[in-house]
Amino acid sequence: METTPRSGAAHRDAHWSTLACHYPPQGQGRLSIPVTFSYRRSDPLCVQAVFHCQQDVTWGLGRDMLASATCALTDGSDIAGWPDPVDGRLWLRLGAHPDQALLSLDREQLAAWLRITYALVPPGTEEDHLDWTPILQLLTC
Repeated sequence: METTPRSGAAHRDAHWSTLACHYPPQGQGRLSIPVTFSYRRSDPLCVQAVFHCQQDVTWGLGRDMLASATCALTDGSDIAGWPDPVDGRLWLRLGAHPDQALLSLDREQLAAWLRITYALVPPGTEEDHLDWTPILQLLTC
């Protein structure tokens, strides 16, 4: 699996490009899909995953959810993640039904990239990086 971790915008952002393996629900074999994970300090709770298919598909994932999924099953309403103790992969199910999208990627590489994001915005300091101006303007109307 090829990965390219990188930081940009004066160390405000972190990006990681890799290949995810997609397992279609009809058992049609495994497909490799390029994916780019992006983290911005201005949106400190979220990681964007862009799956580069025929048409790019973007998912917003919780940073802490991804980090938790590297160690144990983490299940939300439409996203689940869990580590595979046998082969070192991380499994992600995207969608409300188990057959929506089942993907796997290298767990250690994801964990290493997440450590970069936590160096940019340490846990517990996310609120310090949020821009509250738009919400405050709405509340003063």
